[in-house]
Amino acid sequence: MATKHDYYDILGISKHATQDEVKRAFRRLAMQYHPDRNKAADAEQKFKEVNEAYEVLSDQKRRQTYDQFGHEGLNQQGWSGGGNPFDIFNEMFGGSGGGVKFSFGGNSGGFEDIFSQVFGGGSTRRRSGKRQSQQIYDLDINANLTLSFLESVLGVQRKVKINIKKQCPHCNGSGAESPNDIKTCPRCRGTGVISTRQRTILGIMESQEYCPDCNGTGKIITKPCSQCHGRKYIEQEEEIELDIKPGVVNGSILQFQGKGNSWNGSTGDLNLNLYVQPSKIFKRKDKTIYANVLVDPIDAITGARIKIPTPYGIKEIEMKSNTANGEEINVSGYGIKNTKHKLFGGSANGDLVITIVYARPKKYSKVEIDKLKSMNNSINQDVAEFEKIVSKEIN
Repeated sequence: MATKHDYYDILGISKHATQDEVKRAFRRLAMQYHPDRNKAADAEQKFKEVNEAYEVLSDQKRRQTYDQFGHEGLNQQGWSGGGNPFDIFNEMFGGSGGGVKFSFGGNSGGFEDIFSQVFGGGSTRRRSGKRQSQQIYDLDINANLTLSFLESVLGVQRKVKINIKKQCPHCNGSGAESPNDIKTCPRCRGTGVISTRQRTILGIMESQEYCPDCNGTGKIITKPCSQCHGRKYIEQEEEIELDIKPGVVNGSILQFQGKGNSWNGSTGDLNLNLYVQPSKIFKRKDKTIYANVLVDPIDAITGARIKIPTPYGIKEIEMKSNTANGEEINVSGYGIKNTKHKLFGGSANGDLVITIVYARPKKYSKVEIDKLKSMNNSINQDVAEFEKIVSKEIN
């Protein structure tokens, strides 16, 4: 068995090198020893060693094991020295997709695709081969839906009109009136791509693009479909009845499966971006609903039965005597309803919290005012405390 060299020595870095330094060293050496670029007899072996070293030192756990126990420690953990070194190289340099394609001396391999990233190639390398009768629009439909505040709390049945696209049944998505009206593209000769080659200082540069005449399909339509006029799909407005569940939230997305566009037997979903109009009465936070309730100050002082608004209708509650302005009253269960049964993990219904707000006193008669004065003999402690603060501040 061949003796393995020190991984740090292979990459030419110290044992304290950062992950960025490990990566930079790998990039430099992998480019230097790649067999498609370096024709030295030992280039391929060095390339494999560089990849193996990077595979260990770029992984924190493997690196820690190697630092403590060396190669033997890795062997005891069942690591035998990596997989395909070209997979690592292509992953690092974006070999599965790039810009311009290069070949050196007629050779080709994993090295072909890297130069667009390394040297800043900006175009996108197109895949060889024809585009088949591929889906030409998104199956999912995204739309907006506006609800009132009460509709969002209570839920609602709503009919909405949606423009839905479907694969043309007449041409089956080909865009042609009949199969005889589809011809092989003369420009790309049915391949769907066109190629250009140019000799540069780096070698022979080859670029591939989808054929603009057939849009990469390899076919030309001589007579468009009489139903879809060559678009390959038909679009029609449909009215859909939707069941909006209680308690939906502003800004959420409601998904209705199977209500979207269709193509080749597959149907997408309808995704509704929800906008809940603000209420003039209620506000919501999670499952709790809040509302201000105006009451006559005399009723708040003496106590009374008052009518309060709830999302579920008007409700009468008992307001105790000496209720202060700004005091909150909790009305249990009148917030957002729980739509899941408690046995299946659902929580309790939310509450309604009302805040008592003193209304402007009604216009009392002189007799009524005199009676109120006669009752007002006691000292209000809040007023007395305020007067002390004022006296201390300005006297």
